[in-house]
Amino acid sequence: MPARFSAYPPDRAVVVRILDDSQRYQVGRTAVCEVQLDHSSVSRMHAEIVQEGGVWRLTDLGSKNGMRVDGRLVSEASLSSPTWFAIGDVYCWLEPMSAQTARDAAAFADVRRSTSRALSQQLQQVHSVDLLLRQVLDAVLELSQLERGFVLYGASPAELHVRATQGMDRTDLSRSSFSGSAGSLERCMAERRSVICCDTSDSPWLGARPSVVLGGIRALVCVPLLLGQEILGAIYADSRSPGPLLTEFDMELVEGVAHQGAAALAAARLRGAVDELRRAANEAGVASLHWNELRPR
Repeated sequence: MPARFSAYPPDRAVVVRILDDSQRYQVGRTAVCEVQLDHSSVSRMHAEIVQEGGVWRLTDLGSKNGMRVDGRLVSEASLSSPTWFAIGDVYCWLEPMSAQTARDAAAFADVRRSTSRALSQQLQQVHSVDLLLRQVLDAVLELSQLERGFVLYGASPAELHVRATQGMDRTDLSRSSFSGSAGSLERCMAERRSVICCDTSDSPWLGARPSVVLGGIRALVCVPLLLGQEILGAIYADSRSPGPLLTEFDMELVEGVAHQGAAALAAARLRGAVDELRRAANEAGVASLHWNELRPR
């Protein structure tokens, strides 16, 4: 019987894997593990999960911070029903599931991939920057299932400003009254990487921020619009109700759309520059013609 494994690293996307009952899974911080958990409390090779006799067996591989099941430190545990446990300081959930449920989950993932591809392809057909920004934001909100958001965009890092919003009043986006998380946006821009939080009440750096507390924010994501190393802006989205639990798969889709959006924005910017050069050339040609007509013969 397969199982769904979910891990909840702080300030990270939820790690979800459908475990095949015929395979053996190592869990740890190193990339060679079948289930990688990038957290300081997790050892490089921390634990192993394998099904034996219809029961999922969890075994510690000599880790530094151990495993806990029902709050007790254990070196081995047999999990036959949905169970919470901890690998280091990362809370995990293992839920046995039927083969049909596993197939349904895989089919739903395929549908979401197709949706993401369709949204990305639509962006390539849009030539208006303002319309493009609105569609990028709509796509991110649809894929992340968050409530509201905005896009920060400009011709240069010094000229960034809000260009598209949904569920937010532009008058609420000034620094003095911003009801979102300015800290997450600043970190996203400075580090050029996505910032994500599934539950700000458990976040050590977001949970106590006044903007987060006063805004009632529970979940958020901020994704940079990158073209190579150039940052064109960022997409911010959040929710004031608990969840949804954003997974690595969700973030893969969201970041894919953001990447396509950045490429489309760069193309639109290039088209604008070419059009401007053409206008300037045409105006210069007209001026030259008028001067030739006025010259004495």
